[in-house]
Amino acid sequence: MTISAKEVQELRKMSGAGMMECKLALSEAGGNIEQAFKLLREKGIAKAEKKSTRDANEGLVGIKVHDNFASIIEVNSETDFVSRNSEFHNLVNSILDISISTKSEFNASNDQALELINAAVGKIGENIVLKRSAFLEGNIYSYIHNSVSDGLGKIGVIINIDNFSKGVDQIGKNLCMHIAALNPKSISRDDLDEQLVEAEKDIIKQQLKDTGKPDNIVEKMLDGKINKFYEDTTLLGQKFVLDPTINVGDYLNKSSKELAIKLKVNEFIRFEIGS
Repeated sequence: MTISAKEVQELRKMSGAGMMECKLALSEAGGNIEQAFKLLREKGIAKAEKKSTRDANEGLVGIKVHDNFASIIEVNSETDFVSRNSEFHNLVNSILDISISTKSEFNASNDQALELINAAVGKIGENIVLKRSAFLEGNIYSYIHNSVSDGLGKIGVIINIDNFSKGVDQIGKNLCMHIAALNPKSISRDDLDEQLVEAEKDIIKQQLKDTGKPDNIVEKMLDGKINKFYEDTTLLGQKFVLDPTINVGDYLNKSSKELAIKLKVNEFIRFEIGS
């Protein structure tokens, strides 16, 4: 079949692989880009995480914390210039106020938010979209990365820690900064998406199969690589960004002993523009 230059370019953008490697993978996959990406992974050519298949949307992530409630939203604009405009900042903060008042997640169909967005589009002259929102209740800590204004930036994190004791504030902030930097997929291996794990196992098996090693050696290598996958993708397993000699689980245990309390992460949410 004929593979277009556009398809090759799209796969190159996703995988970071060379032009001929992408063209060959697309031919083997019958033009299916997702399948071609998987083939490149199996051959060890593509990295585990896809690069964006399109230009990232501009806009801002906004966070507002009120008492024991926190709202996080992503509002997209067409250009970065508009996202730095004070009117756009006011819009994001107004939508955050709605989210806090309703104490729940909501989407662009929310009448109040839709009215605000339509008015802003008329003033600013760009398409503006409320992409997503989320809400946490409990002992909340938050962090904004690449901040352009109070509570507004390009990456936002909110976290619920199961302890209201004094001295937890810095720990909460440190964990938020870590999550912003390393983007864990879950708290621990117990709550990691099973489909994600199985897909990774299939890719690793194919990679190891191509080495020609005996099955018993392959199984041991598989266990090692899956454990490394858990370390890289779960919050508690990741090396702590502020002290890479320990992982986040160790950091929590150490902090628990120092403060004579039990620290546990109940939930976290991370939004990044364009992700």
